This record gives sequence, C-alpha cells and structure tokens, in this order.
Amino acid sequence: MTKLQNLIKDLTNASERLREAARLKFTPINRDAVIQRFEFCFELSWKVLQEYIKDQGLDCKSPRNCLRIAAELNLITNLKNWFDYLEARNLIAHTYNESLSNRIYKKAVDFSIDVKELLTNIEGS
Repeated sequence: MTKLQNLIKDLTNASERLREAARLKFTPINRDAVIQRFEFCFELSWKVLQEYIKDQGLDCKSPRNCLRIAAELNLITNLKNWFDYLEARNLIAHTYNESLSNRIYKKAVDFSIDVKELLTNIEGS
C-alpha cells in the first residue's frame, strides 16, 4: 500500500467514527467527542490532500495552501467551508469555552458530510 492509500484508509475509518459520533444525541460529552474526532479527521484530511497533490506533481506545505489546490483540482467543492473548518480546528487547539464548543460542534457535523465527499472525489479521480 502506498502512503496515500494508507492515509485514505485512516481517514475513511476516522470519518466513519466522526459520523457515528455526530449521530448520537447531543450531550456535552458527545459534543466533546465529536469535536475531538473532527480535529483528528481534519488533520488527516489535509495530510491526504498534501499527499494526493504531491502525487499530481504539485506541492503544498500548509493546510490553507493544500485546500486551495484541492479546490482547483475539484476535490472539494466549497473552499469557504473548508477554510471555516480550518479556523475551527485552529480555535479548538488554542482555547476552550462552552459557546465556542457548541459552534465548533455544528461545524464538525457539517465537516463529516464534506469529508465524505472529499473521499469520494479522491477515490474517483
């Protein structure tokens, strides 16, 4: 298996766990689980993109740059959403409060749909 195939497999499994957690009844503990899984999935997503882009003969070093190139390659359809996910990931890494957690939870649930689309697009390319 190539590095990209391994990353895709890991992201597929992680995104399934995220969707599983997102379907649970909302409680503070479930919210926190969704946020943690979102953070992990986002990291894997941009690593998948970075490796995929590298396999295309291009280069990207940062999540923001990889997301831009992924949009150009039609791997993601809504770049603004993905930039919002990046911002949410950055916020949870540096701060924690109840209001912010609730907002990030909502983004994480949306992300679970968009990451599934990303995997479909990569596997179909």
